[in-house]
Amino acid sequence: MSESTTPETTPVEAPSPTGPESGRNGSTAARWVLLTVVVVVAIAVTVATGIRSGSSRNRPDGTVEVPSGPAGIQGQVTTAGRFEVTAKLIELPGAFLPDDGLYNYAFVLKYEVLHVHRGGDHVGKVIHVAHYNPRKARSKVGDEFYPDLGGTVDRFRAGDVHRLAMEEPWDEHYIGPLVDRYHETTGKRLYWAIWSNSAGKER
Repeated sequence: MSESTTPETTPVEAPSPTGPESGRNGSTAARWVLLTVVVVVAIAVTVATGIRSGSSRNRPDGTVEVPSGPAGIQGQVTTAGRFEVTAKLIELPGAFLPDDGLYNYAFVLKYEVLHVHRGGDHVGKVIHVAHYNPRKARSKVGDEFYPDLGGTVDRFRAGDVHRLAMEEPWDEHYIGPLVDRYHETTGKRLYWAIWSNSAGKER
């Protein structure tokens, strides 16, 4: 009786992780990872650029970067609010309150209107304007409550000429303490100053 023999089976080797097929797969995966990183970086740069260009142009020190241009019309003075005038500050009715960082307020100043740019006949010859935290330069006056305020006026001096963008009535745009030393003046229209630019000295 003949013995049966089992044919020898040659074992099949598993694909080497370093073989050509594995190398191609690894190369493809690496390319996808690299492409993903490039796309993410590009998106991040685009978003950061958009945020910088669309922001209120605040510098790191908190001041507002006012675009350059002819004196008096820098920034948003020609677009903010419904009223725009060039006017001379007639007087300072007493000292401003201390700038101690603990108390925000608006202070009413009196102007002689020299020219009306926007607002027409609604603006009188003499106007009263409420300025927010008047001891601060207008480039630094905007805060978390009123971020749209700004301008180039660094301090208020009687006789100076300002170009003002304003709104009315003031109490629809400002909620807070108001120092009005013209409170006995009846029939006056009180404006809220949004943008205040220096436009020269007394004429």
